[in-house]
Amino acid sequence: MVFPDCSQGVYRPFRISTREKRELIQRLAENGVKGIDDFLTQARKQGAVAERMDEIRSRISRQIERSLSDRKRWVDDSIRELIEKGRMGSGMANDGIFEDDTSFRRFSSDEIRGELLASELIMELERGEGTRDYVEKLSLLRRFFRWLKRLLARALFFIRRSFFRLKGWFSRKKADKGERRDGVGSRKGAISLPFPSIGKDLDIWERRLEERLDRDRSLQNAVNQRISESTGYDSGLIKLGAAADPKWYKQEAGKVLREEVEGRSLKRSDELAREREKRIKRIQERKVKDRRVRDEIMKREKAFEQEVEDSDRLKEKLSVDEMRSELLKTLSNMGFIQNRGEAGDPGPMGWEITEGLIRRFSELIYGELMGSREGRKDLHGHQISDAGVYEKGRLRTVHEETRMDILTSLVNARIRHPNHRDIEDQDIVVYREVTTSDLHAVLLLDISGSMEENNRLEAAKRSVLALSHAIKREDPRNRVDIIAVSTRPRVVTLREVMSMEPRGFTNIQESIAMARSLFDTSRSERHLLFLITDGLPEAYLSRAGKPVAGDLELSMELALVEVKELRKYRELNFTIFLLEAEDDTFVDAARKMASAGSGKVVVVDPSRLGREVLGSFSAEGNVLGGV
Repeated sequence: MVFPDCSQGVYRPFRISTREKRELIQRLAENGVKGIDDFLTQARKQGAVAERMDEIRSRISRQIERSLSDRKRWVDDSIRELIEKGRMGSGMANDGIFEDDTSFRRFSSDEIRGELLASELIMELERGEGTRDYVEKLSLLRRFFRWLKRLLARALFFIRRSFFRLKGWFSRKKADKGERRDGVGSRKGAISLPFPSIGKDLDIWERRLEERLDRDRSLQNAVNQRISESTGYDSGLIKLGAAADPKWYKQEAGKVLREEVEGRSLKRSDELAREREKRIKRIQERKVKDRRVRDEIMKREKAFEQEVEDSDRLKEKLSVDEMRSELLKTLSNMGFIQNRGEAGDPGPMGWEITEGLIRRFSELIYGELMGSREGRKDLHGHQISDAGVYEKGRLRTVHEETRMDILTSLVNARIRHPNHRDIEDQDIVVYREVTTSDLHAVLLLDISGSMEENNRLEAAKRSVLALSHAIKREDPRNRVDIIAVSTRPRVVTLREVMSMEPRGFTNIQESIAMARSLFDTSRSERHLLFLITDGLPEAYLSRAGKPVAGDLELSMELALVEVKELRKYRELNFTIFLLEAEDDTFVDAARKMASAGSGKVVVVDPSRLGREVLGSFSAEGNVLGGV
């Protein structure tokens, strides 16, 4: 029941429609709390759940879009930061000169040649001693003596050089070195380097050296020292050689110049080669770093694209999860499910259906079956009058809503949940007529293995639930007990009925004994015993108290003994519903048991079982004849 909205739009509670409630109840009863997921997976275009789903989906979509927008900005900023870091670490331009060997040789040749030409090579030969002009103006006599001195020095030089050669002053290594130097000491192209362009400049340097050697004592000393290091001659011999053979001296000075150029060229060549290796290594490292940056950028962009693709699935998942949570809360408030006590578990595993839900499901089955019966008689609640005695009490069954005390129920609803405009079942107080006679019904439900065929067990379950509701609807004080008939029978609740699976053998002896035991503990004046089965007694309880199966004759004999004991109950209605009895043996066995207990037999197809069971029960609680 829903009252007018007095909150002026401040509060909009979620309430599922009657049709959706009926479907949810059915799915919960048949599949447990997992039935909510089955309910939500169906495509729904209208109804309270569809409207709330659209509302939740729209809100979650806006949240996800805002989140994706923030995420996109972060991805763009991080990519921009990676690119900036990559630019700052680039270092040098990749011009290709150092990677290509031909270009590197050409570049190195030009580099070395440029450095040698730019340096004061001849001044550096003086080892920093500087140069000075030395010009002498000699008289004719002095020139004669100088010529004579030079002639004697040349003679002496040749004598001493011959002597040194005879004594083996030159070692083989130095001779080889001298031979190598003589071999590469040509005027042009004599330098053993891959830079032939440098040899072209030796003519200029050698002419300058010859011009300055005659008048620059410092340069002479520097050249003499280098000649002494390479040839092993002492300074005196070199000076005599210079005076005696100026051509030899100039040739040796040229060798010194070429060795200097060669040394400088090799040194610079090694430096450029090392620089090339370092640069190639840096470029390779840079390429690796750039590749990593590109991979990271692609990874982040791909991750964001995946997030966008997953957003639709995430949107739907979050919507369903929130809708599930809201349904769980609503069903819990309605008393249809309860938490198992596992704190922090919002999922289906933390909940279970209640007896209240099964009772409501029983009401739905009852309504369906009664609606399908021809010439059905609607059983509404009785109108309150001056006749009889009435008392106030909590709502027990749905049909009592017609006797509701509206004022008391409204006060209870406002006190318990002031923000809700609904009256829940637990708020309702009804007027209930006080009667002196009630009914005790025991329903025997066969769950043996053969009940699995042709949907027999499912039909039997629905029939038991509908009959249980019909008995309680007649008088809430009526008592209903349900016994699951198997190899070892046991008393079960309505909730357990929905979860039972077919197994074992039909032990009617022990089941009847349990029913008699329940009747003996009851104060009811009227008794009802319904047995729903598809076969013969197959098991019995031995004297040792253990169930035994296989001996059909003994099972039947012991079952008849227990059934005969039912006659001691004066007001007992006993009916056997036999499912799909194709063999007369089953019908004969059922009639024997019914006759022994003064009962009836109804042979019925599973598709009509529910209607036949309800047809055997009237609004006054009387049992009609078998069909």
